[in-house]
Amino acid sequence: MIVLMFLCLYYNSNYQSHLEYPDSSLILKDYPLGGTVSVSGVVTNSYNDGFLLSDNYHGTAVNYHVLSNQKLEVGDEAEVLGTLIPNYTIKSSKILVITKFDYEFMLLRSFLVVIIFILLFRRYWRFNISRMEFRRVK
Repeated sequence: MIVLMFLCLYYNSNYQSHLEYPDSSLILKDYPLGGTVSVSGVVTNSYNDGFLLSDNYHGTAVNYHVLSNQKLEVGDEAEVLGTLIPNYTIKSSKILVITKFDYEFMLLRSFLVVIIFILLFRRYWRFNISRMEFRRVK
């Protein structure tokens, strides 16, 4: 258990130094101009030459202007790999998109699975509050 705890602490404190491309946390600290970065967020505005990507890193809002020919809709979730240039602008080289409909449909499916799981669990198990344990229903 102690070894697992130390491994978790090590990962938590050092995972950013092992990233292939900097993300919003390193951009806010160091701002590596000209370097390849990987950021993700929600599309908040769309332009002719790109779109505005909004990311929230630990309560700090960061807005990236992404230069791209790919047209995205407001509300789409996007992950962008590209070159960072001044004023939080990214010249994209690769974009992965989850459309707003797909994202909401994924949440709906997850919600339905949780409800089905709870119903099946309640059918076969009961919680005994006096003994603080789950007991199988016979």
